[in-house]
Amino acid sequence: MNPESFADPQRQHPMGLAGYFVKNLYGLVKSFWPIAAGLALSSEVFNYASWVGLGLLLLVGVSAFIEYRYFKFHLTKEALVVHSGWIQKERMVIPFERIQAVHLHQSAWHQALGLCGLKVDTAGSGGSELDFAALNKQEALDLRALLTGGAREGVNPEQPLAESVEQKEPEPLMQLDTRKLFKVGLTQNHLRNGLIAVGAFFTVLEPLERWWGTWIESLPEWTLLLFAFAWVLLIIPAIILFVFLAVLVSVVSAFIKYYRFRADIQGADLSIESGLFRRNEFRIPLSKVQLLDWKSTWLRRKLSLETLQIHQARAQASGGSQGLGITIPGLEIEQSNLIIQSVFPKWNPSVVEHFRPDSYFRYRLFLFALLPLLPIGLVLGMGWLFWIFAPFWVAFRWVTTQRKFEGYRVTTDGVGVMIESGWWFKRRTLLQWHQLQRVSFHQNRMIEPRGLAHIVLHSAAGSRSIRFVKETDARRIMDFAAYRIESHVGSWM
Repeated sequence: MNPESFADPQRQHPMGLAGYFVKNLYGLVKSFWPIAAGLALSSEVFNYASWVGLGLLLLVGVSAFIEYRYFKFHLTKEALVVHSGWIQKERMVIPFERIQAVHLHQSAWHQALGLCGLKVDTAGSGGSELDFAALNKQEALDLRALLTGGAREGVNPEQPLAESVEQKEPEPLMQLDTRKLFKVGLTQNHLRNGLIAVGAFFTVLEPLERWWGTWIESLPEWTLLLFAFAWVLLIIPAIILFVFLAVLVSVVSAFIKYYRFRADIQGADLSIESGLFRRNEFRIPLSKVQLLDWKSTWLRRKLSLETLQIHQARAQASGGSQGLGITIPGLEIEQSNLIIQSVFPKWNPSVVEHFRPDSYFRYRLFLFALLPLLPIGLVLGMGWLFWIFAPFWVAFRWVTTQRKFEGYRVTTDGVGVMIESGWWFKRRTLLQWHQLQRVSFHQNRMIEPRGLAHIVLHSAAGSRSIRFVKETDARRIMDFAAYRIESHVGSWM
């Protein structure tokens, strides 16, 4: 396809209308289904349900048609231009240099029809700034090639644009087979997933109270008394069932989200594909990565796995400490090192300087860890049970806070900085000095007399802190960061 094919304003594939319809219908159901479920129990409302449902479907259909009909896009030499809106018209111009990444996604109906959705992330947005509901697969690939900057010059008009640009063979980084997918599922947050499953069960059960409540009232009185006395015996089976369901939900969700996961280094980009029912394909320019953020739990480390989040620039107005992030689960140490070499090739962990927090930080952690003894003492009273529990808690928290203190360290080789923290839940962040936007120095009345300070490193992808270091080291870090920012020659992305 010739790049000139995108020069004239054009609409998406006609099936984009169906995509907008499904998206708007899902948003409507998600927002109002609890109210609708409650009203459905009323016989008066139930008699008019078909007319209400028909009216809502008609409203969703009209809004989808307007959204599709008035959405047009085209490319200029320097930007992607999008026109949208009917009553309130909008013209969006996205310069190519602001585009962080272009992602493809395929739901089940996309895959069946050979179509593809496309999302555009920019440095000025907190997420996806632009979403195409449906494009031909080849058209989406060509458009991505143009938007990511490699195809605006020197291509063969007789050859598909994506093939002209993506000539380099991808360098395989990792794949998740069934065995590793199962490991990833086992290391998920089971408590969160279990609570979500239980909450979903009771949410579905509540609107049906009219039927199951009537059934319970019809049971003999002796049956209700038996349940009242037997509930204690059901506590252990209920806990076992909860754990089983939590692990099952975690494993199933991991298979759905990361099915056929693969990551490749393709030229100057990192390519990631995953998903069962919704197939996602991310393409990230390595030069635009701001932060590498690894997280691991005790179980993940026992399985020699960790999860990596790759952060790009975000909108400053979006707040928080996170940029546009993409997750790579089930990484082994060799694969993590390969990503570091590709993203931050100048990082040299063999020649580094270390900074550690002052011992004041260790005793501060321990003091805050003892605070739960106060409410526990109020609940149990200051009786013998509390005085048996308290020494065990003090000893336990002394050990855990020492481990947490030992896990905090900062390492720099002059090009990048690695910040590590945590014990049970470990986290390490790697960024480059020259990509920082500013550095701030902080002290308060507790740490200033002790000669300590905090340093906050602000990047386009968020902020990271170096805490409780000696004031002389903090000023050295701040001065060095300012020097690296000001002396860097070239793009900061």
